[in-house]
Amino acid sequence: MLQAVKNARPGWQAEMDMRLEKRGSKTVMAGLTHRGPLRVQRPFYPEGDTSHIYLLHPPGGVVGGDGLTFKVSCQQQAHGLFTTPGATKFYLSAGPMAEVQQMLHVGAGCALEWFPQESIFFTGSKVASKTQVDLEGDAHFMGWEISCFGRPVNQERFLHGQVKTRFQVRRDGRPLLTDHLHVSDPKHLSAAAGLRDYPMQGLFVATGGNEALLEECREVLAAAQEKLVQPLPAGMTLLDDLIVLRVLGVSTEKMQSLMIPVWQLLRQKVLNKEAEIPRIWNT
Repeated sequence: MLQAVKNARPGWQAEMDMRLEKRGSKTVMAGLTHRGPLRVQRPFYPEGDTSHIYLLHPPGGVVGGDGLTFKVSCQQQAHGLFTTPGATKFYLSAGPMAEVQQMLHVGAGCALEWFPQESIFFTGSKVASKTQVDLEGDAHFMGWEISCFGRPVNQERFLHGQVKTRFQVRRDGRPLLTDHLHVSDPKHLSAAAGLRDYPMQGLFVATGGNEALLEECREVLAAAQEKLVQPLPAGMTLLDDLIVLRVLGVSTEKMQSLMIPVWQLLRQKVLNKEAEIPRIWNT
């Protein structure tokens, strides 16, 4: 388990621990504790049983020394979808690292969908971010992480700073995917093995895949690419039962235009549910 943020750290410290359970026909928040500036809105139920939950960070940005820890546990057939009302912004640090830790535990028979808006790393930010997804038995997970270096809309590049991210998915303790990103120099964004001069990258993952479903997803991706004036670098692969899609881009909207159709297909095929777009995405 990842260690909780310690009180001795400078800056805003926030922790949230949530437990989801299915009671009757709906998934509910059966347990919720929090400390510091980290909140959730009441759950929405646009599709009846699945709980749509919006994560809120009232300060609106993260600076060096801040620490955010979020834990969620799905039990008893729960199905929760998480998103955020806007991007998470990481600002210039005077020295300390900002730390973000997200520990997601999905019990057998449960499903968790994790779709936060993008993380924006301003020049000079120092960030260590870890997302750990632990699945039990036949549990399902679908989610993405979108990283933006600098502010491309304002022609601002990421000129210096340090960003370390780790995204890991495990099933019954066995790693399915461990993805690391370490940026401490602009050349890391320009390298062929880096972001190839694109300021943004997206990682989408979904359980329940197989070779046939992978090919269907590739067809959906190709169709979505045809709708763009200029196609984006994107690739998809299968790791065990985990479908992994990577995208490079210059805007969140265009990257999501590739990832959302894949999610919509997989949600229908794997979870047997039509994808209900969170209404906050349309505002």
